[in-house]
Amino acid sequence: MFRKLTLYIFLFCQPSALTYDTQSYTSVALSGSAYGIIGLSTLIALCYIIPAIFLIQFLGRKCQVKPLVLVFALIGGFFITGWLAGYANTFFHEWVTARLSSKNFFYRFEDAIMAPLVEEPLKLAAFIFAVYVVPTKSYKGLLLVAITAGQGFQISEDFSYILSDLPDGFSYTISGILGRTIGAVSSHWLYTSFLAMGLVLIWRSRQKLISSKYSLIDILCLWCFCSTLA
Repeated sequence: MFRKLTLYIFLFCQPSALTYDTQSYTSVALSGSAYGIIGLSTLIALCYIIPAIFLIQFLGRKCQVKPLVLVFALIGGFFITGWLAGYANTFFHEWVTARLSSKNFFYRFEDAIMAPLVEEPLKLAAFIFAVYVVPTKSYKGLLLVAITAGQGFQISEDFSYILSDLPDGFSYTISGILGRTIGAVSSHWLYTSFLAMGLVLIWRSRQKLISSKYSLIDILCLWCFCSTLA
């Protein structure tokens, strides 16, 4: 019963999330040249998005992972986690800066501070939701679901950066998406997979489902996750 309720809430949130993610593109505030920059930036981003989705699909078949769990992870990471992270980042930025007398340290390390506090828990929530609604127990399946949730968030974040970079002009926007496309090789899909699998191994070792010797793997996974944020 609770699983069905969770699914209904998820489906109910999708129209709101879709509206939020597309309202900037459908407003009349953008000029024709801005749409041209967005179109070119989208083509650049698709150079990694399309191969990534096909690779996830291929690995899903190879590892015998249910397609539906990957769809939920991708949608959750893209539509739900993306805009929630945007709101949360703005809220915490304003809340913290309003209470700091000296803001230089926070401004310098804001990305490193906010990402593990806001983005990673939300991406982890997308992962947990997917494997809860469509139960997945194999390590390969769990890893692929985590990768997919992180990839969905990566796509959402890329499009939000395209919009935020537009006021700085053509060169800045295009160079930004080029950098993010190249950096997608080792970005959010990697962070989420390290964190999720580290926590899965910790949980299963505590439940005596696997040997306690995997505690070393737990620590290694979480250490690698933390090092990627450094």
